[in-house]
Amino acid sequence: MEVTIKNRKGKDLATLNVNSNMTVKDLKNLYLKEAKGKKVSFNRQYYTLNEIKGKALNDDTKKLSSYDIKSGDTLYLKDLGLQISWKLVFLVEYFGPIGIFLIFYYFRNLIYGQGSANVPLSFTQKAGFFMVLGHYIKRELETLFIHRFSSSTMPFKNLFINCTHYWFTFALLVGYFLFHPKYTEPTYIPMNLKYILIGLFAFFQLMNFLCHNELKNLRKPGTTERGIPKGFGFGLVSCANYFWETLVWLSYSVLTGTATSYLFLVFSFYQMSEWALKKHRRYKKEFKDYPKERTAILPFLL
Repeated sequence: MEVTIKNRKGKDLATLNVNSNMTVKDLKNLYLKEAKGKKVSFNRQYYTLNEIKGKALNDDTKKLSSYDIKSGDTLYLKDLGLQISWKLVFLVEYFGPIGIFLIFYYFRNLIYGQGSANVPLSFTQKAGFFMVLGHYIKRELETLFIHRFSSSTMPFKNLFINCTHYWFTFALLVGYFLFHPKYTEPTYIPMNLKYILIGLFAFFQLMNFLCHNELKNLRKPGTTERGIPKGFGFGLVSCANYFWETLVWLSYSVLTGTATSYLFLVFSFYQMSEWALKKHRRYKKEFKDYPKERTAILPFLL
């Protein structure tokens, strides 16, 4: 069957002979082979069916038959622009807090002025430093060895959006006030409670890791397939990894008592809630036997 490839302005780019057993990946490669003139590279191709805002062909592994493509249909091609791998984005955005916290910790005179380093760091400041390093080193290792991405790349511009969240909203704003010479520890938290908060932080990190490992095991390498996650909090919420992540930063905020850490917690929870609600709806639509008692991110509430 023949399909016409047009750009978003309606200009014909190619006419391709395809069959229903071809995948979206096959379609993209065929376009690169058959199209004349300037071509859109593989990772920049994004197709919609018959309308600019029509059904998106957003899974490279799916066959064209799953999108009900027929002979004579038109596929509108959008150029996604310069791309960067998801893995590289994660590695860069998580490296920022590590580097910035190291600078705050070891170069206080440079940041706050001469004599700042003579003010000894408190227990909470030291704990906050090592907790952040542990968290983001864990994230880097998960990116390298655990995470499996449903798509290989994202628009390059998203790198700056993601880095703003981790580098500025967290690392710069939290780090500046946490390591400031005039920082005072929360007076309402006794030492034994500090140890409990640090222990909870570590436990929530472990649960978050176990959730990521569970999600990894549900997806075979090189595929976008999904299954129903179980255990480690997934019995209560669809996105238990986001639930534990929220508790990680809640325990950190209570321990350090900085307003900016609470601000980061609010921003992070808002974003994770949006992602969780979308995933929750997708799970319910995709799996007819999906547990009805589960909520998206907060047990029994949201």
